[in-house]
Amino acid sequence: MKQFTLPASHNTPERLWQVAGLNSADGVMLMGQIDRGLEGAVANRIISWALMTQADLRHVTGIPATTFNRGMKDRFTAEQSERLVRFIRVMDRAVELFEGDKHKAQQWLNEPARALDNKKPADLVSSETGAYEVLKLITRLEHGVYS
Repeated sequence: MKQFTLPASHNTPERLWQVAGLNSADGVMLMGQIDRGLEGAVANRIISWALMTQADLRHVTGIPATTFNRGMKDRFTAEQSERLVRFIRVMDRAVELFEGDKHKAQQWLNEPARALDNKKPADLVSSETGAYEVLKLITRLEHGVYS
């Protein structure tokens, strides 16, 4: 019987939550990190990995510019950290949907979607309810349900 083994050079790309320095993608450990507030450098890692600008990240998280800049100098508050983590979840899932292609994921996030009442997914991520709807749409698309 032939056994399947992964090639030695198999290298899975890092997910955004890993690059951002989160202990986990979810769970109690992540809750503790959010409660303590994410360090300011996390925003730069998100920006770099997600191929976006600081203004784009502020927009999708709904964090005002002055507040965002203050967080980048030290730590984000728990609420701001929650918003950053929300975006990380959505971005990771969008990149997964497009099989690792960050450019296609960003393009999809910034185009109106019929299933979201012709709103851009990126415009909805700043609220919990909006992010939930975007994640539901990604799941439907993964399963071939386009309406």
